[in-house]
Amino acid sequence: VAQMPGGYRLEYAPSARAACKGKLNCGGYLSTKILKGELRLGSVVDFRGNTSFAWRHWGCTTNKVLENIKEQFPDPSEIDGYDELQDADKDRITTAYEAGHVAEEDIPESAQKGAEDEEDE
Repeated sequence: VAQMPGGYRLEYAPSARAACKGKLNCGGYLSTKILKGELRLGSVVDFRGNTSFAWRHWGCTTNKVLENIKEQFPDPSEIDGYDELQDADKDRITTAYEAGHVAEEDIPESAQKGAEDEEDE
């Protein structure tokens, strides 16, 4: 695996094998799969000397993760894989960059479960 600059990658899932490692409600006990063709964000992880990616739905990107990416890549076009995305998805990413969070409509249904419960506490 080639070391990606900054350790992040944007792409469309080539299969439905990867489980979302994002928000607890999405990647938690159920390990929601990222469906083929869905926009996903990968973070480079090192597991026992092997480098690979931990994937999450784009909509499961937390504000903190987005902040970390912005520190390394002031312009979203610098993120590995960005150039291969459709214009509509580039716009989604640019909008999230400017807002500091992903759009509400980008958060998958699997990550919204329990969100109301958290607000009630």
